[in-house]
Amino acid sequence: MGSEGKEPQLGLRQVTWKRFLRGPDAQLLDELYLPALSRAVRYDRCCAYFNSQVLAVAARGFGGFIENLLALGEGAARPAARLLVNEQLDREDLDALLATGDQALLIDHLLKQFKTPKAALEHNRLEMLAWLVASGWLEVRVGLMRRSQGVLHAKFGLVTDAHGDCVAFSGSDNETGQALTENYEELQLGTSWQDGEFVSYYRQRFESLWADEDENVAVLPLPEAVRQELIKLAPPVPPCELLRDKDSLVTAMLWHYLAAAAYLPNGEQACDATALVDLWPHQRRVVEDVAGAFPAGRLLCDEVGLGKTVEAILVLRRLLAGRGARRALLLVPAGLLKQWQDELREKGGLVVPRWEDGNLAWPDGRHESMLAAQALRQENLLLLSREWARLPDNRNLVLAAPA
Repeated sequence: MGSEGKEPQLGLRQVTWKRFLRGPDAQLLDELYLPALSRAVRYDRCCAYFNSQVLAVAARGFGGFIENLLALGEGAARPAARLLVNEQLDREDLDALLATGDQALLIDHLLKQFKTPKAALEHNRLEMLAWLVASGWLEVRVGLMRRSQGVLHAKFGLVTDAHGDCVAFSGSDNETGQALTENYEELQLGTSWQDGEFVSYYRQRFESLWADEDENVAVLPLPEAVRQELIKLAPPVPPCELLRDKDSLVTAMLWHYLAAAAYLPNGEQACDATALVDLWPHQRRVVEDVAGAFPAGRLLCDEVGLGKTVEAILVLRRLLAGRGARRALLLVPAGLLKQWQDELREKGGLVVPRWEDGNLAWPDGRHESMLAAQALRQENLLLLSREWARLPDNRNLVLAAPA
């Protein structure tokens, strides 16, 4: 952490920038985001949807950027970073929002998309982004198409150093819901000292969008309720960039293999081996038989204490790993819903919500008010009370749910 008023020593001109870049996340990190943002004092970015993975993509290289802002102290611009995310609402909802200013539907839409990060790399990048938001150095706004149900597909960024030099980039970055390590981009770069027209175009484009001056795109501040949800991820101290040294890369490679092994042909043993419990010999035979017989049914009739619950969980793991099942509804006694939820997580590594009393409850304690019909539609794995499901009206809801 430097002293206040100290400017970053390195400028963007000290790097030889390629005109075109193509590659996965790690390669783009080394060739663009780390060298650019380690020299930056301002960063403007137009990216895709508001969700945890897209935001994590936008936060690549923020470690060096944070160090620069801390070195500048009060001399750093606020906001030093501006992030414009693009969203899509139904025509009626968008008209109501633009006419009345009521952001309730937009807030609900954004919060539903913002999930708790699962991967360490994604969590680290979101911590950096959230810390910048909480510190007032990053502002997020939301772009909505005014006259159509499409989205603004422009994805570009501008990095500016302490000397006023700028690197702009634009391209077909693949900001989807996939893992960050699988993200692949093709980018075109231009610098203010070699291609002023390229940089000027994207500078004017961003400023026009940010100021809500584009005739096709309405730009709104990120609703405060959503901003506060993002800030919850901010650590108490400035976070550091999680970099990928050799040991980290080997660990990541092994982890990704383990995650994929259960889905490979003849990966049944890997599926069992990566569960959080060791099978007894008789359980292994039961799991083999029941999973192999699917979609034909089997009744588990072991005596009490011989592990029928574990058998059922391990069968479910095999079927969900590309062996015939995409969705599963688990009907258990009402008094055992929480116990089954815990067993699924502790022994099978399966995170399964339970629905009861109008709420969807997750193993980590989160609750969401939700109708049973909605839970049955949207959750691929769900725990329900068998007593509730037996009631005639409820039985119809269960049968009407997607298979």
